[in-house]
Amino acid sequence: MKLKFADRPNWTRIIKKRYVQKYVRDHCFEGYISWLFLDEVKEPLTMKYGSQEICIADDGYFWLMFFPNNKHHSLTVMINEQNKVMQWYFDIVKSIKLTDEGIPVIEDLYLDLVVLPNEQYYILDEDELDAALEEGAMNRNDYKLAVDELEKLRMSVERGENVLLNNTDRYMKAW
Repeated sequence: MKLKFADRPNWTRIIKKRYVQKYVRDHCFEGYISWLFLDEVKEPLTMKYGSQEICIADDGYFWLMFFPNNKHHSLTVMINEQNKVMQWYFDIVKSIKLTDEGIPVIEDLYLDLVVLPNEQYYILDEDELDAALEEGAMNRNDYKLAVDELEKLRMSVERGENVLLNNTDRYMKAW
């Protein structure tokens, strides 16, 4: 399993960044929310989904990240310099912990769900999940946890009931 740190300490694409986080408890969310401001990057990062190519990291972008308590997912919202959401990226996780410095870190269970502003969604890395099980890097309980969590998220997205997607705007400028 991969560890991913909210402040992206070793991401060489970033030349200059700022990082802010806070603990939030309100009617929509409880857990840590962080803002990673990509002030300057070496080069833009684009992703291709079907025939669409989407820039998710460039100068002036920021990543709004949600680390909910007692859930098996985290969410990164990639937002451009004009405050337009480029994509919502759910990581399916075994756990969310804090480093000694208090930075959220996820134990990634490979599967990801990407939701685009046009409401299309994509499931990523099913092959990595299957390979991890076959190679013994993951047990059957964690495999089932990942598959079940992805399905819950997918259904909440399809039904238009995902609380974080529906309330992203309220947290974009909350820092």
